[in-house]
Amino acid sequence: MTRLLAVAVAISVPAVCSAQDGRTFFGAFAMVSTQGSNRQGTAPSLPTSGAGGTAIGATFEGGRTLAPRIALGAELSLPTRFTALQATDYGRPFQQESRHRDLVLSGVVREILVSTAHIKVGAVEGIGLVQESTIQRRRDQASPLPSFPPVFGPYSAEYAFSRVTFGVVGGGDIEIAVTRRLALVPAIRIHFIKRSDDPSEPGWALGLSPVVVRAAIGARVTF
Repeated sequence: MTRLLAVAVAISVPAVCSAQDGRTFFGAFAMVSTQGSNRQGTAPSLPTSGAGGTAIGATFEGGRTLAPRIALGAELSLPTRFTALQATDYGRPFQQESRHRDLVLSGVVREILVSTAHIKVGAVEGIGLVQESTIQRRRDQASPLPSFPPVFGPYSAEYAFSRVTFGVVGGGDIEIAVTRRLALVPAIRIHFIKRSDDPSEPGWALGLSPVVVRAAIGARVTF
């Protein structure tokens, strides 16, 4: 019994110390987001291209180190909207202008791969929720008869639609120590987003790529 008690204490003490040594961190980053697109079919009533683009934004993070090389946290990726123009080329063409963004909230695990006195290299993976948000307006060819190039009338009033879906994220970052508690952190995240395959949904014709790449640089503070 005494030996078993000694073994139990020997195992539990490092675990308790590890938990007590856990550190909380917060970060804020400037971010650039880019994503491609694809055409959603060849029907003449569909746009001849998808909606993709690049936008700036910000990313915020918070979490806690649970073990020397493992941390749990959450990341909020908030880009501005990019603008994409799509058009049809059938009988009476029209153009639609879309201002779109994907807001992403992810729960993540960060694993430290390399750790020195001044630099830590981490790999990040996680899952989360994505809000697809689009503001759109449309204009039709001004004349009822075909013309080349088409002459379009004024844009309609803007209308908005959104959708919540799921995504996974992977990536990495490099933590470069500036002081004991402050670090400069360049980072990259690749989001894989479940897009709609339902033609009845208003955002389907955008042809949004499921892959969104976001590069960021900012500061991480540890307490």
